[in-house]
This record gives sequence, C-alpha cells and structure tokens, in this order.
Amino acid sequence: MQLDHQYIKVERDEGVVLFTLNSDPDRYNPWFIPMMEELTVALDIALADPDDRVFVFTGGGENFSAGGDVPARSGRARPEPIWMKTHNGQRGLWNAPTMTAEERMQNIGLSGWRIHMQVYNSNKPTIAAVNGMAAGAGCDLAFACDLRIGTPETKLCQVYVRRALPTMDGGAYWTPFHLPHAIAMHMLLTGDVLSAQDAYRFGVLNQIVEKADLLPTTMDLARRLAKGPSVTHQLVKHMVRQLHMTKFPEHRDLLQRASAAIGETRDSEEGWRSFMEKRTPVFQGR
Repeated sequence: MQLDHQYIKVERDEGVVLFTLNSDPDRYNPWFIPMMEELTVALDIALADPDDRVFVFTGGGENFSAGGDVPARSGRARPEPIWMKTHNGQRGLWNAPTMTAEERMQNIGLSGWRIHMQVYNSNKPTIAAVNGMAAGAGCDLAFACDLRIGTPETKLCQVYVRRALPTMDGGAYWTPFHLPHAIAMHMLLTGDVLSAQDAYRFGVLNQIVEKADLLPTTMDLARRLAKGPSVTHQLVKHMVRQLHMTKFPEHRDLLQRASAAIGETRDSEEGWRSFMEKRTPVFQGR
C-alpha cells in the first residue's frame, strides 16, 4: 500500500524505517487525528514487511512531540481526519484501512492508544531519537521504545497532571517501569520536566550526543541492529514482554475509568481553560 503523507515522514534505509512526526514543528508536532491515522497505517505496513527490521522515531524541527492536540479539544480549527468519521464534532471510531476484522468489531474510539500498542507489541527493535521536548503522548512514545538517544536539549515530561488529566497513553506504566519509584512519582504528580542529564543518569537515555549527531548516531545503531539476527530479536522481545511487561495492556481500561471520573470534575474544566488562556490553573479539588 502506497500512501502520501502530510503529517509524518517515512524513510527507509538498509532495513531501518525512520518515522518523523511532522504534524506542525512550530507547535511541537501535536498528535492531530490525521497524523495518528498516517502513523498507525505506516506502522502496520512496516510491521508486516520482513524487510523493515528496525524502527526509529523522531520529531520534525527542534522538538520530538508535545503530545495531544489540545487546540482541537478547545474548539479551534484542526486538520480533517483522513478516514475517521466525526459525530457532531466528536471523534468517531478507528477506521484505518489496515485494521483487522477483529479490531473493527471492538468499536474502539480513535486515540493514540492503538499506536502505543503497535510499538509495545512490535517484535522489531524500536529506537527514539528524542530531539528537544517529548511531553505527554510524545513522552509515552519515547518511553515505549526499546532504546532512547537524546541531546543536551532533550526534555521528558509527563505533563498531564498540570491540566488535571490522567496519564493518557501509558505514562502511568512506563514512567515507574523506567525510573526509580520516587523519581517516577515526582514526574507523574508534578508534571515537572526530566532533563537529559537526569534521564541519562537514571538509565532512561542510552546516550547523549550533540544535536547535529542525533540522527546519524541513532541511524548507525539502527543499521547495526538491522543487520542482526531478526528472529532472535523477535524472540528476545517476546520473552521480555512476557516476563516483565504483561500489565501494560491493562493501562487502557484503567485510563478509561479514570478519565470518566476526572471528566466530571471542575478541575478538569479548569485545566483546559487555563491552558487556552495561558495562565496557571487554580484547582479546587472538586
């Protein structure tokens, strides 16, 4: 399947697939609906192709991704979906052309979760080349990868709590998975940024390189992995998931229940309103 991409870039080189989030670099590559649609289909295609052996994710411009498309939630103009049908301005169900019949029968609403599950379930090595800020869903995508390389400018942020949101795309799982408990809880409860230096110190980043060296260094490692034993990679990743990561799929069910409860609070409304008004939120605990 050949598709034109407007919100991502997909490049192939010696068995490596480079996915560049390029929805709007000036706004830190938000997760527009058509960006998610393009990315999930591109991932399905690459996952099914044995010649695509390693996946690299990075961001267009100066930053990786700031995550969710907040202006869309505020009613501001947003790009139109490619396949998804909207209902009175609200998101509909996933309707990507690469979906299986079993997926369609589940009637899953469109969100970034499908993409995070694709990365989680991938038996091919995944690397995040984290340029600049990775926040929200962008941070979760980087955390879901097997390896992460950053620069001195790299920042990782579980920003959700700042706007009275639960961790949307795996943050409540991945943050304590990668970090010591107290450091992880600090990120999740405050929304404070984890610097590149601290991320490297705690083992979240495998390496810190200069900005100009980020993609060359990452691609060198990816090409090295692509020349490795792909069946062994497949089985090693499968064993690691089965031994250490079986709880991750449960995150979605917990998220749905938490989101429903939080959505009924006034703090939730204040979180979105304060973001759009560019001010500090005033939460009341109700």
